[in-house]
Amino acid sequence: MSVLKINEELFIGSGGHQATYIHPIDPRKCIKIPHMKDDGDVKKEMRYRRMCAKKLAKSKLVTEFFGTVETNLGLGYVFERVLDYNGKTSRDMKKFLPTIKPNKEILHRIWTILLNFKSDFLHENIAIVDTDIENFMVQEHAPGAYRVRIVDNIGTPVLIPLVYWFDFVAAWKAKRYWNKIVAWLAENYPEIIPPELVAQLRKT
Repeated sequence: MSVLKINEELFIGSGGHQATYIHPIDPRKCIKIPHMKDDGDVKKEMRYRRMCAKKLAKSKLVTEFFGTVETNLGLGYVFERVLDYNGKTSRDMKKFLPTIKPNKEILHRIWTILLNFKSDFLHENIAIVDTDIENFMVQEHAPGAYRVRIVDNIGTPVLIPLVYWFDFVAAWKAKRYWNKIVAWLAENYPEIIPPELVAQLRKT
């Protein structure tokens, strides 16, 4: 079996569980390499992708998974790389959201992105582990057209994952986590996420 050679020039970023690199052959893909060989977070995601493969194949939010590959840095997991229409790496939501109140045009754009994210998230009922907005990428897939993609921390660590088998449980869980995301955004970005938007975003 051939081994893909990865170097630091291909490095995208590193999280608590894995480092991410641009695929050396296909730049439209990325390779995630766990820091530890038997990482529980990776196993959780692979279990979710395996058990909910049909659901995820239709997902607009979750990035596509292409399988594993041997690299000089160890076993790598190959995923769709989230790119803007111009070929640049999309920004995660934390980098995308401004720290000061923007003009009305940008503010309207952000509100539209978040409301569309709500619609997609609660329609797909994706299982996520936490509300870290760095796991959400804001992709400009066409000039002026944006969508949110989920790139990490999907699945559930529980032994008996009812969210995988029962739609009503998945919907309940998604609603719970969505409202946590909204609460976090409202607390940390009060100039961008005012009470009137919170009311529209919150799922009752």
